Amino acid sequence: MPTKTLQSLERGIDLLFLFSVEKPILSLEDISRGLVLPASTAYRLAATLCKKSVLVRSPSGKGYELNASLLRLLAVVRAHIDIGSLALPSLEVLARASGETSQLCLLQGNEAVCAEAVGSSNAIRFMPEKGRGVPLHTSALGRAVLAFLPESFLVKYLRKPGLHAMTPYTVTDLRKFRGILQQIRTQGWAVSFQQNLLGARGVAAPIFDHQGKVIASLGISGPHPRFSDTRARSLVPSLQEHARSISRALGAVLEEAEPQPIG
Repeated sequence: MPTKTLQSLERGIDLLFLFSVEKPILSLEDISRGLVLPASTAYRLAATLCKKSVLVRSPSGKGYELNASLLRLLAVVRAHIDIGSLALPSLEVLARASGETSQLCLLQGNEAVCAEAVGSSNAIRFMPEKGRGVPLHTSALGRAVLAFLPESFLVKYLRKPGLHAMTPYTVTDLRKFRGILQQIRTQGWAVSFQQNLLGARGVAAPIFDHQGKVIASLGISGPHPRFSDTRARSLVPSLQEHARSISRALGAVLEEAEPQPIG
């Protein structure tokens, strides 16, 4: 039997979610149209939320905006969310489905730092050490972050620490590397082979926060030839689905991108 709810409260919550970065101020007409309600009902909802200091009238007096007092709730949400714990169920699913090691890396300075990982069930495997960082330009996990950082960050990164080699196969040519990043931005995921460790292949997708900023990556890694390029690419749809799910849980508003070729 469905749980009975308060329709007026549902409408009030729906009203709050009409606000966005692109639409920080809503007119009464915006609210009425967005909720498909008569103007009189929309007005009463807005007036109630203003009375409870959730909304305030805009400086022009022609609309409503969120009250700055709501910022204290942001601190509560951030304190409550542990991205490692949030990602753990996805990491377990990905490790089980791939038979390889899955991990979550966070952006810290010029490195992608392992925050959580679930190991492969195979005897031969790559198991990252929690808290250990790798350069952003080498692994798929790092590249999936670096590709979505601002150009200003990339310019500084390329200058220092620069594209130093971790293996004989690490891409250090500036033009070629920029081409790789452009491809990652276009397709929404990264793959690498022997860029950070000999014999290792990785595939990763970016994770974004509530401001739309890239803060982490979700990835799978394993040894060649068991974890082949074909196998890695076959896992991309599932990997992206989990990365988007974590991003949304962190408050990110994601546009649904058109599927990109994986082969």
